[in-house]
Amino acid sequence: MVAPSRMIAVSLLMAVPALPTLAQDSACHDRIAAMFDGGALDPFTRAPHRFTNTVQNPEGDTRYAFLTIWDSPARSLSGIIGSGPFTLVIDGDSWTGPAPEGPWTAAPNMLPEDYEAFQRAQLAQMQANLTETTCHGPVELDGQTYDKVEYVTRTDPNEDMGGAWFGARNIVYLAPGDQQVMLWEMTDFVSSFAPELNKDMHVQIFTYDPSISLSRPD
Repeated sequence: MVAPSRMIAVSLLMAVPALPTLAQDSACHDRIAAMFDGGALDPFTRAPHRFTNTVQNPEGDTRYAFLTIWDSPARSLSGIIGSGPFTLVIDGDSWTGPAPEGPWTAAPNMLPEDYEAFQRAQLAQMQANLTETTCHGPVELDGQTYDKVEYVTRTDPNEDMGGAWFGARNIVYLAPGDQQVMLWEMTDFVSSFAPELNKDMHVQIFTYDPSISLSRPD
């Protein structure tokens, strides 16, 4: 039988190596949380850009791909590449068209009345609900160096939308200098309306373009 004093000593020795890991995880969590407030994960500070979103099934086969042109959180254009339709959103109003150039037809507005407030609320919820945060540091991918971070998060139930919520695992690759998002992978999707864990992979590739400017159709 092991003496109680020795058991305590062994327990303390086993606990010591874990302390730096806990501190590192805490620092990483705080770093990623800060990115939601004026940093790389804050869409309200992201520069105008385009991104393609390729959706792959768990076996790695491409199901379809989206194109999104992003002027700001309130002004964006998105649709399925090769088939459409495309949706243009300007300050909460929506239009649909067969191609990124239109022509545009006014669509029923399905967005919240205060679209910006809605987006900011969801951003704050995702910041507060961060789990499984990992800061991988510099990584090489396709000959490029990125700062890679990973986290899981979700929104809170929205009572105005029947209690709907959603979440996913996010793997984000940042430019090492200005920390702009360059590649964003999402998987392990969960939601209030889909009971099974969705293992599809969404791969978003970003290209920044200061000339992007979306406006209301004539």
